[in-house]
Amino acid sequence: MSGPMRILDTGPMSARHNIAMTAALAELHRAEQIPDTLRFWRYPRALLLGRHDTFAPAYKVKACLPGSMEVARRTTAEHAAYVSPGVLAWCVVADSYRFGARLSEIRERICSAIASGLARFGLPARFRPRDEIEIAGRRVCAAGGAIDGFTAVFEGAVLVDLDASELQAEAGLPNAPNSGVTTVAEWLGRVPADDEIKSLLVAGLSHCWHRPLLQAPLTRAEAQLADRLFDQGVGRARRARAAPKPQRATEKPRVEGPRGP
Repeated sequence: MSGPMRILDTGPMSARHNIAMTAALAELHRAEQIPDTLRFWRYPRALLLGRHDTFAPAYKVKACLPGSMEVARRTTAEHAAYVSPGVLAWCVVADSYRFGARLSEIRERICSAIASGLARFGLPARFRPRDEIEIAGRRVCAAGGAIDGFTAVFEGAVLVDLDASELQAEAGLPNAPNSGVTTVAEWLGRVPADDEIKSLLVAGLSHCWHRPLLQAPLTRAEAQLADRLFDQGVGRARRARAAPKPQRATEKPRVEGPRGP
């Protein structure tokens, strides 16, 4: 791949603000107003519903975790995910042709590169179809995305340091692997610093993609669009309306006569 990719680090924001930011980057990239971008950020404790999820995953997670928790709905991924400050979130917004013609090819190239970055810790990380990175059979990163026009939007969350209750919540999600989940800290015996894990991930991505990655600031246009999308309700976890009950075949439809005055 030729030409550098931009790195953004937007830090911690609310779950919905983070979702709106990804949507803003995708919209601006489709309009060819921003370059290919890799973004890192942190979430508060939150449950991210998939695009078409019911609220059932939120109830399961809340049963494992006392206290407050945000609930938001993602615009790209299909499955629910638990996130917290102990999770490092990442997103690639880029020309899809750079990774492949199909989503399966894009998924493998991006997730394999993330696994390569984690392997620089000396960990046996590898890509596992469909959307996961595993260490010794246990998931350490879940990912997902979509192709919108010529833009690929693919995001994931590396489990860096979660406590026992958080791991239980993550393992209880509908899409959780039977083999269980793990964290980077569990394998290292320590919690890696943000700069350390990000630099290793960037090195792995750059090596696998044969492309330099350069740090750059968030632009005013990106921040403004993200704020506008947030205000418009992007990421809001609305409850789905119940479908009307089908009419029984044995029942005749009710026909009302003319109303009186």
